[in-house]
This record gives sequence, structure tokens and C-alpha cells, in this order.
Amino acid sequence: MTVEAADPTDSASRSSSKRAPSKRQNSSVGILCRNVPAYVREPPIEAVVFGWGVSEDGQLGVEGAADVLAPKVIEALLGTRLKGRSFLSSPLVAGSRNTLAIDADGQLLSWGWNARGTLGHNHRGTERKPRRVAALKGVNILQTSIGGWHCLAVDDKGQAYAWGGNEYGQCGLDLPKRDLVVPTPCMSHLRIRQVAAGGMHSCALTETGKVWVWGEPWGEFSMTLDRKPRALPDVTGIAKIACGAFHNLALNRDGQVFAWGINDFGQLGNGTTFYETSPTAVVGLKGESITDIAAGGWHSLALTVSGEVYVWGRGEYGRLGLGDKSGSSRLRASKVRAMEGHKVVQASCGGTHTCVLTAEARLFTWGRGSFGRLGTNSQKDCYSPVEVLLPGGPERWRVISISCGGRHTLALALPDNGEVEDMLTKRASFRNRNTSSDAEEQVVRDILEDYDLDEEDDLQEGLELQDDLDDDVGPSGHDEVGVGGATLTASLEAAEREQDEIEAASDSKDQPPKEGQTEDDFALTASSSPEAPGLRASPPRIESMLAALDMQDPSLHET
Repeated sequence: MTVEAADPTDSASRSSSKRAPSKRQNSSVGILCRNVPAYVREPPIEAVVFGWGVSEDGQLGVEGAADVLAPKVIEALLGTRLKGRSFLSSPLVAGSRNTLAIDADGQLLSWGWNARGTLGHNHRGTERKPRRVAALKGVNILQTSIGGWHCLAVDDKGQAYAWGGNEYGQCGLDLPKRDLVVPTPCMSHLRIRQVAAGGMHSCALTETGKVWVWGEPWGEFSMTLDRKPRALPDVTGIAKIACGAFHNLALNRDGQVFAWGINDFGQLGNGTTFYETSPTAVVGLKGESITDIAAGGWHSLALTVSGEVYVWGRGEYGRLGLGDKSGSSRLRASKVRAMEGHKVVQASCGGTHTCVLTAEARLFTWGRGSFGRLGTNSQKDCYSPVEVLLPGGPERWRVISISCGGRHTLALALPDNGEVEDMLTKRASFRNRNTSSDAEEQVVRDILEDYDLDEEDDLQEGLELQDDLDDDVGPSGHDEVGVGGATLTASLEAAEREQDEIEAASDSKDQPPKEGQTEDDFALTASSSPEAPGLRASPPRIESMLAALDMQDPSLHET
């Protein structure tokens, strides 16, 4: 199945030169990508991290192991300036029992459960406070993801890294049954744009919009293990990916969503419970232009250009937010009616709960309430969205990024004391076209870079777009889920990386492919996994899969 034709001007080489400016695509995802407010992309040092939920493994980074039922400041991160939120990246990533964060310099911090080396600290002991990953010192990490018990990351050169459990080949390295306790380069022959970690498998998105997969996506029912990454055949033009426990989502440049993998609860949204080995269109989104996606353990989510929320998959505990207490699964995308009237700009799915952020910086959550993961100062399940209030209320804080883990949740917030507005006012000074001072000219140059405006003619387009979304916290966001936009050539990350390529053209660390070798060469040598006879018509039960594998990850269990 061809999702979209590849762009023949793209190059897979990690040593490729800056691409020539291309005409703007009119897709909604491309437009939204250029309207990420500066204070979201580059939050000031005053940004504060809040956490709530389970703390027994140190995943919250707070004192004590007691459950935290309401948002609590992670004091260990006070004074640490974190990287901003973007389309593909979030500064905070909550895992099943652990957490990752990226600071403003691209240095990775990790804390929590570490029995498989998941934190990357060259040991297997629990870390109850945030600690920088020494093996990545000096590396500018742009994006990261946590799986069952492994982690992935990608730097500003397009180099991917993997560490943690590797018994199913989920780290992309042919090292059977060997945990990797420090980040190790992988996929070095390709320039990677985004990584996504599943329960026991991994996915990567290249700069050319192709998807590579490896590991064990089918549990005990798989015919083979993909210890070496392989490209999904005939799948191109992808702008973002997301992994659940055993399923995957992909968003293409035209705002269409595709899914593949295990489908016991309809998490693929194809109208059935049959599994799929290749990306298949999600049913129920016809006519909608999707700007972002998120995958939970057994459920999925998509955001539209207008900020509406669609969900599908497993329904127990209210994780879909549809108000249905029966726990019924939804086999196709259904709109969360309770969020109508709120423009949602970021969403994150945990194992059994969901969290969304609106353009007004309001935070809503729903799903399983045990251990306080919803932040409502209660352990009751919520079947419809309920607002989460940070200490002092919305008058004091403006939330700019969120992340759901297995049983804990994180939020990054700015004190709403007028400073944010001052920053916006300063950044908006580029509207005055009659600049006369060096400082004013620099503001214009900064804005051109921020909004990926390559030509003078594009400045007016940027002005008009800024008028539309000045008050937005930003289009829907990460990864997990990052800020909205999907056109590869229009994304902020691509613009930043292209600039980095110019500055580091002679960097000896860039390792180009062998002479005459391209990404297509690698794709042609990869083969897709064979389909298990009779399996598609009789999908495996997740419970039996987990029991057979003796899984230890609470984000994969219903806890």
C-alpha cells in the first residue's frame, strides 16, 4: 500500500546538503507547524515541572514513595531549563515506571525504574532524582521515547540511539538477550527524524518520510524477530509516528492516519479486531484533517486542525473519554464530544488514561484514577474529561506540555505573571516592517527562522497566520506528542536541522553511506514479516500473550 508518493528531492544521506526552498504546501498540518509560539518552543528557566501518580520507583522525582494524588512540583528540576515542545518532540516523556527529560542544551536526564538499564546510567539501580545521562554528554538530543523497558533517542545530526532491554531486538542491534545499560548508536546508515518505542518493538521515521521497524511487535505469536531494522515497503510521505504496546500509528503529510499491529480492542481503528501487518487507514476520520496522533497501551487518539479529539480502541476505565461506563471498545474513530468548544493542541495517552492540553493552557484528563494518575486528588475513574488544576489555579500557571506514563503524569508550566505576554509582545515586534535598528532587524531574522520562512514573500503569510493563532499554546503536540504540523519541509525541526547541516558540513562525526548507496538500497534488501497462517482471522488475546511472556511492565498490564 502506498500512503503517499515520496519526494524525489529528499536525500537519505546523513551528510546531505541543505535542500533548496520548496513551495509551501497548503495542508493544515503544514500551516499549523509554523505557528508554534516562542514561549512553547523555548520556555524560560521559570518553567516548572509538576508530577502526580505512582512514585514507588522514583518516576516522579519527588521525595518518598507514596502515591501523589494531585499535581506536585518536582523540586529537583527547579532551575533546570528544559527544551521546548515541538511537533515531534516533548521535553518530558513519562514511561511505565520511569521518566526522561531534555534540557535546553539537548542533554538527556532520566530517573525511576532501571532494572534493565532503561535509564542509560551504566548500572541497573533505581534513580529517585533526575540525573543527566553521562554517555550522551555533549550530544544534542532532540527527541526521545520510552517503550516497555527500552528507550530510544535521536540527536540533531539524525543519529538514533537505543538502550535498555534488548531480548527481542527492540534496540535495533543484533545482540541477543543482552541489555544495553548505556545509549548505543543504531540506524547509523540513515538520517532519522523521529523514534517511537513500543512494548517490545521500535519504529523510526527518516527525513524522507519512510518508516523503519524492528523488534517483536506480535508477542508469542510472531513467526520471526526483526533484530535488524527493516523498512516498511511502499509506505512513504509520513510526517509522524506513534507506538502503543503492540500497535503503531502513522500520520502522513496530508493529515491522514494509518495504523497497523495487534488489534484485539480495535486500537487500529479499522472497524474490525483483525490485526494488520501494514499501515491501513483509520475509519471514522473521513473529511477530517488530522494534525497529531498519540498511542496508548491499547487505545489511540487523533487531533484535528480545529482542535477536536477523536479516540478509538479499548474502553475500560473510561480511557476514551466518551462517557461510556460499560468499557466497550470502539473499533473506529469516535469524537470526544465533551471537549467540543475547547481547542486541543496537545494530547498524550498512557496505559489506561489520557490527558489533553487546550489552547487556553487548560489541562483535562480522563480514564483510570487509581494511584492518583489523573491528578484530581482522588483515585476514582473518570469516564469524561475533568480539568486538572495546578496549585494556585489557572490564574497562576500556564501549562505548555504534558506526558502520560503507565501510572503517572507530568506537566510543564510557566508562571502566568505577565512574563509570557511580555515575551509574545517582544516576538511580535517583527510586524513592524520599517525596522531601523540592528536589534529590530535581528528580531525579524529570528522570526523568519522560527517560522521557517525561507523567502521574503513568505513573511506576509507568516504575519497572517500569526494573527490567527497568536493566543494559541501551539498546535497539537507530542511524543510523545509534540506540537502540530506535519509537512516535512515546513516543520520547525527540519528548519533547525538544515541550519545545523550548513554549520556542520565538515563535521567528521557525520558518516555518509558508502559510495552510491542510498536509503532505497537498504529498503530494497529488507523483507516484511511473513503472515502467520490463520492468525488474521483469529486475532490473539492480549491476556494470553502477556501471561506467556511474563511481562513486567505495568504500562502493558491493566493496572
